[in-house]
Amino acid sequence: MDQLIWPAWPLPLGALLPVAVALVLTALAGEAGRRIGLPRVSGYALAGIVLGPLALGWFDTNDLASYRLVVDFTIALILFELGIRLDLRWLVTNRWVVAASAGEMALTFVLTYGALSLVGTGTDVALAVAAIAVGTSPVILTHVTDELRAAGPTTDRLLALCALNVAVSLILLKLLVGVLHSVHAGWQLALLHPLYLLLGPLLAGALIAAAYLGLRRLVDPNSEQGLAALIALLLAAIALLSALRLPTLLAPLIAGAFIKWYDPRPHLWPQQIGTVGGVLVIVTFMLSGAAVSAGELFAGAGVGLLAVLVRALAKLGGAMAFGPVSGLDLRKSLALGVGLMPLSILALLQAEDVRLLYPEFGDRLLPIVVAMVVVLGLLGPIATRRALVRVREHRRGDQS
Repeated sequence: MDQLIWPAWPLPLGALLPVAVALVLTALAGEAGRRIGLPRVSGYALAGIVLGPLALGWFDTNDLASYRLVVDFTIALILFELGIRLDLRWLVTNRWVVAASAGEMALTFVLTYGALSLVGTGTDVALAVAAIAVGTSPVILTHVTDELRAAGPTTDRLLALCALNVAVSLILLKLLVGVLHSVHAGWQLALLHPLYLLLGPLLAGALIAAAYLGLRRLVDPNSEQGLAALIALLLAAIALLSALRLPTLLAPLIAGAFIKWYDPRPHLWPQQIGTVGGVLVIVTFMLSGAAVSAGELFAGAGVGLLAVLVRALAKLGGAMAFGPVSGLDLRKSLALGVGLMPLSILALLQAEDVRLLYPEFGDRLLPIVVAMVVVLGLLGPIATRRALVRVREHRRGDQS
């Protein structure tokens, strides 16, 4: 009977207390970064690495898998908002912007693939890293631009290219999965599976957009009810997409773009999302370091750093080459290229998903991606912030 009255010793605190402490430490790291003139998200990324197996070992890949729904929801929410900001009508009118984006992505893919092929990583790994390198972190970009309250032609172009980069990166990697299927399971699966992975999110995005527009007629998007409806919609979409074994992150981006196409007016984003989204971003970066172990980091460091350098040259070269013909001067084109540098947890999730399908191949791919994300997750936000401050598209006073 006494055992039911008095607390046991040592206290059975479970997993909740370490998570709470880790969340506070991550938030404090972000605030410390802000006070020394760095983006908060760089502090979050550093905290995630320290809390992971590389240093303290509070989180590992099992924890990342356990909290995968939280991470997927956070990225889905950000991609949905990014899609709503993506004005497809503006892209149709300004076709040079699409051409510039295509040129920058093609240069990134080709140069990254070429460099990694030359150092003997293997065609399959080189293709996968090149596909991931095309992308840019939507979590970092939206967080940095919101923190700076950035606005202007470079910021608009940066967010538009980020959305396109994410979509193309996800699609390219799915096509690579089809190639792997052709090696392991025959050409029929190699043809049908990528088609399913591409058409499925397109249809799902249209359905999410239709559901959102319907819900918006019933509840005010800027109210608590609107926030609840949006969260429920995205959670239901993630659950359904996961059950159908479809990529969970492409459909929300497509849905946001469809909504903007249907209704080009500025959309009210639920005010409470700023608070909820901010907390979720901290949690996401707190968990991001769970995939960064010393063994994988050192195993992929050499090739990863090469990929970082080649990707940086390609992003800068593509922006400088195509920016002026799409309406940006050289200074803003340079800022655009620098702003596209960040990679973060989305790249890790892409590599991890490949490893779930093909463990041996994923074990060769993940260390390279881990090394890239460690560098570009820490330095990328600083580069983006500097670029936007240089072109004076930040709110006065918000500069490093």
